[in-house]
Amino acid sequence: MTIKNKILPALMVALLGAAGCDSLLEVTDPDLVTPDNVQGERGAELYWAGALGQFANAFSSGGGGQALYSGMLADEFHLSGTFPTRNEVDRREMDVRNGTLLGQYRALHQARVGLKNAAERLEELLPGDSRIAEMWNLNGFTYLFFAEHYCSGVPFSQTPNEGEVEYSTQVTTAEMLTTAIGRFQAAQAATAGSSDQANLAAIGLGRIYLNQGDWAGAAAAVASVADDWEYLIRSKGGGAFGQRNAIYEMNHSQRRWSLSDQEGGNGVAFRTASDSRLPWADAGEFGFDEETQLYHQLKYASWDDDAVLASGVEARLIEAEANLNGAGGTDWLTVLNDLRATESLAALADPGSLDAQVDLLYEERARWMFGTAHRLGDLRRLVRLYGRDQSAVFPNGPFFKGGTYGPDVNFPIPFEELENPELAGLTGQVCLNRDA
Repeated sequence: MTIKNKILPALMVALLGAAGCDSLLEVTDPDLVTPDNVQGERGAELYWAGALGQFANAFSSGGGGQALYSGMLADEFHLSGTFPTRNEVDRREMDVRNGTLLGQYRALHQARVGLKNAAERLEELLPGDSRIAEMWNLNGFTYLFFAEHYCSGVPFSQTPNEGEVEYSTQVTTAEMLTTAIGRFQAAQAATAGSSDQANLAAIGLGRIYLNQGDWAGAAAAVASVADDWEYLIRSKGGGAFGQRNAIYEMNHSQRRWSLSDQEGGNGVAFRTASDSRLPWADAGEFGFDEETQLYHQLKYASWDDDAVLASGVEARLIEAEANLNGAGGTDWLTVLNDLRATESLAALADPGSLDAQVDLLYEERARWMFGTAHRLGDLRRLVRLYGRDQSAVFPNGPFFKGGTYGPDVNFPIPFEELENPELAGLTGQVCLNRDA
């Protein structure tokens, strides 16, 4: 079973979300749609559809989204373009004044605020509608992405419906995960019988519990999710730039990023170890920089290809990791081999040592969930919960465009957040720490 969301045309997405931004969250009121126009059932649907569009833009559309940029900081993609700001991401050495990262940070915050406002407006105008759960679920995923992809200390300012900006102080990574749990629990309470929204909340909670090292809680959370279930973030090739699949756009159309292979010595062999879960092709040309060989990933083979946000496959992988750590009911290797059988892949053998078992599990996760904003969080978890050194997990050593890889394992908070009056006195760096 697959559930696809729907995206409002780009004009309405802009009107309800990211148009006219002067700061991180401020939005200039549009002339065509005002709060007075957004009333009743139709008004509620506009909020819902606009928020879906904002989430897609932040996740897998527009200029890249979390799915693409987190894969660049990890080992999924490498730079075949020329932007210095993107080079910083690939090299793992990012400046807080990086304008490209500011755009991604803004998009994720705008989705977060838009989804919360939409959930509250739907509760007011369409009580009992399952789309309330969908808004809380996706809002929960924005907090989850901030926790997995950004340093500790992100401020979460709010812009209530028709209200002024309510500024926030710094929030720790642990607090971000706690907030996300609350959002997924709110979704569970509002599913109105929707199994899709119940499953989406279950995956969100299971992913959080993995990050917290709560293996039993993670396994229990996802146990009821069917193997063949998916929730997709829709792409629209015939639509505006902000609606297209960004991984295809940047890899195939613009030739800015290429498919990696054993990047920095530690990366997964995405090309040299052939695997049906990630088809690829040599493009037979250089990338935009006219010097880096371009390799096409074919998981996303068009602007229209949708991106998986959560799935039954992920549920099984969560159970496998839980079992490997002493929780969950099904043997971890049996889970992996049952999944591989669906792709007619040969069964894996137990490599013996715990470290080798973890390596095997995480490579399977990398191949099953490529390009879906999982890999960076996985690499950070290897450092944080399994005691690995970041230099043995992330791309390391000489950087192919010159210099060496830096130490960054997450995205910094942009310099512009220092304009937040709640952060008065801070200079230069908003992050509480840059730890995994």
